[in-house]
Amino acid sequence: MPQSRFVVALVLVLALAQLGAADAADTRYRLCLDPGHGGSDPGAVYFGLAEEEVTLDIARRVAAALDPTFYVVQMTRTGDVKLGNSERAAVCNAFGAQVVLSIHLNASSDPKVDYVWMFYGKPTKDKAFAATMDRNYAISTPDGTGWLVNKPITNFANGTLLKSNAPAALAEVLFISNAQENALLQQDDPTDPNAPPSRRQQIANALVKGITAWTGR
Repeated sequence: MPQSRFVVALVLVLALAQLGAADAADTRYRLCLDPGHGGSDPGAVYFGLAEEEVTLDIARRVAAALDPTFYVVQMTRTGDVKLGNSERAAVCNAFGAQVVLSIHLNASSDPKVDYVWMFYGKPTKDKAFAATMDRNYAISTPDGTGWLVNKPITNFANGTLLKSNAPAALAEVLFISNAQENALLQQDDPTDPNAPPSRRQQIANALVKGITAWTGR
């Protein structure tokens, strides 16, 4: 079996194992987080920073910020591996996810462009969740003087969204091609507890707000 297919098969086996091992009485909300890109597909790369690395870090931050008393989280990938959209959906479905969030960063040939954009797959299954994520996702402009514009939610025939059994949304959280945003994304978390959170943490916090608004937990 080629190495890439072996990795995909292993991810699916681990997801099934986690589902099978779960206590049937576990009433925690089952969330599947899908960090975009990975492996031979780095996504958008600007100023030496790859989308695949940032999406994985943000997903980890979202998982860490959710109260484990109320949530159990499955990641479609936890390392630098490439998964197809159908395979990502399969991981979430095997986990028995109740909601699916795919995390991406946008890019443009214009380095000044910067906004937020949420997508849904099937209107009857996904649109309400995408709308909830959009309403609750508020993030400041890079200079902190205002708020990034949220473009209206849009339908997107993405395989992860369409093939996930649960309500699913894809979040393009900001533009990695924007020079100011990119510089912020490359900064470490502040050591001063009174300092504002890093840009990556701000994104994670905004996504958590949408998730908790949807689940009511």
